[in-house]
This record gives sequence, C-alpha cells and structure tokens, in this order.
Amino acid sequence: MKTTSVINSTKTFAILLLSVFFIISVQALAQDEEKEKKPEKPARKAFESAWWFDGQTGLVYKEKTLEFVINHRFGLVNQKNKDLFGIYGASNIRLGFLYAPIKNLNVGFGYTKNKKILDFYGKYMLLTQTRSNSMPVSLTYHANMGIEFQENENYLKTGDGVNYFHQLIFMRRFGKKFSAQVAPSFSHFNAVVNELQVDGSDSTWVSQKNDTWAISVGMRYKITPTVILMLGYDQPITQHPVNQPKGSINVGVNIVTSSHAFQIFFTNYDRIQPQDNFMFNQNDFSKGEFVIGFNMTRLWSF
Repeated sequence: MKTTSVINSTKTFAILLLSVFFIISVQALAQDEEKEKKPEKPARKAFESAWWFDGQTGLVYKEKTLEFVINHRFGLVNQKNKDLFGIYGASNIRLGFLYAPIKNLNVGFGYTKNKKILDFYGKYMLLTQTRSNSMPVSLTYHANMGIEFQENENYLKTGDGVNYFHQLIFMRRFGKKFSAQVAPSFSHFNAVVNELQVDGSDSTWVSQKNDTWAISVGMRYKITPTVILMLGYDQPITQHPVNQPKGSINVGVNIVTSSHAFQIFFTNYDRIQPQDNFMFNQNDFSKGEFVIGFNMTRLWSF
C-alpha cells in the first residue's frame, strides 16, 4: 500500500510539475508573440522645426498642432554701409499658418510681400525612421501652389500667375547631434517671360522652360540642446536656354524651445517660395550677393 501511495504521489507531483512547465511555456510564447506584434518605436525627431531656410524639413508636427510663422529676408549685403548690409534695404516678408488635422499630415497657407503671392501647401509623412533601424529613413511628401496677385503685363490670361511645387524629403537622424536630409523637387510655372536675344543681325525670342528639377541637401548639428548649426545647399538641375538659375549656399543657426524656433542665416536666395528661387534666382554667393534672413515660428497644441 505504501509503495502504491508513493508511486501515486510521485505521478501526481510529476503531472503537476509538467502542468506548471506547460503553463509557463504557454505564457512565454504568448509574451514573445506580443513582443513581435508590438509596433517599433519611431526614432526621435531629426529636425526641430518644419522650416529649413527657404524650404521645409521632413518634420511633420503631431496632430492638433497649430504653427504661426514669420519668414523675413533683408536686402543684399553687398551695398555695405549704404543700407547697413541690407538690413535697411528692400526686404521680403511672408506670414503663414500651418495646422495638423490628422496624424502625419500638415496643411497651411501664407502670403508673401514680393509678387503678392498667396500659397497653399501640405506635407505628409509616408515613412518614419525607427529606433531599431528596420526603417532607416523618414520620407515626407511636400507640395505647394502659389498664386501671384501682383499685376504683371506679361501674363495674358487667367492662371498665368499660378505655379506648383512637388518635393520628396528623405530624412535621417544619425545620432543625438547629427541629422541630414536630401530632397529632390519639381517646380512648374504656368507662364514664363520671353526675352529678345540679339546676336549680330539676328534676333530671336527665347524663354526659360516652364519646369525645373532641383536637389536640396541639408545637415544639422546640435551644439547645445537649444542651439543648432544649419548647413544647406540647393541646386537647380534643369538647363534653361536663358537666365539659368543659380544654386544657393545656406549657413545659419537655429535656436529652439518647446514651442518656439528662431532661425537666423545667410543665403543667396532672397525669395521665400522654393519654386521661385529654383526658377529665378540670379544671386551668386561667391560674389557677395547674399542676404541675412530669419524664420520665426510659434507652436500651439490643442
């Protein structure tokens, strides 16, 4: 009897032990499956502001964020002390608003002093860089439309003063301090001006092309948690028969808080719409033809 009791007790203990191991194994498998299903965390922000000199970074603000921005460009500094290095010269100013109605989408509008341009623009984040690098970059689509309200005798019909801009922004955060982005773009103007070109006894009317492809490169380096060095280069690619647009060199500093960003910089782009610069800029940085500019933003969350 004792032997049978011991055997039964041993069997019971073995069954209980196997049951415990089975339960633990099932729980472990369930936890592993939960870990596999758990979405990866996105990488921290590569840039602190949506603005980048005259253009945009790949940053898209979180939903229910409202941004007010002032873009300002002083006159060319090559006048030296005549207008205090352009500060008292002819300036260009844009005022704009942006809102994030849903996740990954920003929409906005603005009005620029020169040419009296009303613009509407949007950005949508297509891909987001992850902390594990399973997705190594973020990808944002940026587009805008500009409408010129300044009278222009060269515009013969309604719609001649309308232009469009499309851009893909590939952005990556490489570490706590360094981030970079590359952004190919396409600009279209419904109308461009014809110019009379005289060559000896021959003369002919020529004009720029209506479309321009371009590439932009930007890098930022955090000097301190709130002070950031900005470097940028923009280069039109399309070759035009006349008035070939020049690229730009951009150097600046970005000072940020949780709700403000203030950028001050040097650039040879004195226009504010990116397509306006890519199509028409004739300022040469190497010849001292550059301006002092700043962008100032204020954010609210609702």
